Amino acid sequence: MPDLLSKPEQEQLERLEGEIEQWQTKLHKELASSSEGTESEHPIDSAYVERFRETAQRLSSQVHKEVPPDIDPQALAEIRGNILDGLEALQQLDKGRPLESVDRFLVHAEAVRHIIRDALDGQPSGDEADAGRLLAGLMERLPGVTRKELSELLGVSDRQVQRLVKDESRPPSARLLLVARLVALLWRAWTPRGVVAWFYRKRDDLQGQAPIDVLDDPAFERDLMLAARWGRAQHGS
Repeated sequence: MPDLLSKPEQEQLERLEGEIEQWQTKLHKELASSSEGTESEHPIDSAYVERFRETAQRLSSQVHKEVPPDIDPQALAEIRGNILDGLEALQQLDKGRPLESVDRFLVHAEAVRHIIRDALDGQPSGDEADAGRLLAGLMERLPGVTRKELSELLGVSDRQVQRLVKDESRPPSARLLLVARLVALLWRAWTPRGVVAWFYRKRDDLQGQAPIDVLDDPAFERDLMLAARWGRAQHGS
């Protein structure tokens, strides 16, 4: 799976998300201060507009440089698209109505932050190079789910699940990695029981098959990830 991130890459994304959030908070405060006590239709200090333009361009450059290249290709394309659209808003800034451009850029910045958060939430819990730790992280996110249910999701026997938990040297199978990634996307929006049920519902976007039926088919990996993201978005997280 090309969009599985290493620990350093995950930490880099976490720092970047935090910096974007801090930047947004600071600019909102500056905007409120700049508008204070002004009665015009579009109250804003021109000096604020120039500062905003400069800092927004720096942030865009920073995001472009620091997003790991191994992030999901679609997410990477969306991030870069939002950066370009945000910069275009700054270039088209109307001095008579500057708040419209400021708001447009902030919307794109928030979109980038959400894409980064989605990428982080989609990472498995545990060491992705270690089957035992990855499975332990999966079990932690699905309390109450039986070992038999887990074994069915992973396509192995109950006994193999028990052995995997104790084995800290074996690399995970492609199916374990995929299930861990799907659960990472779903667990904040669904109950553990709901997450398991999601794997057994037939879906039109999987050619009428249930997720569990196509977990071993590499051709469906991208469709499964998109379905999980859509499912989380529909139920909130």
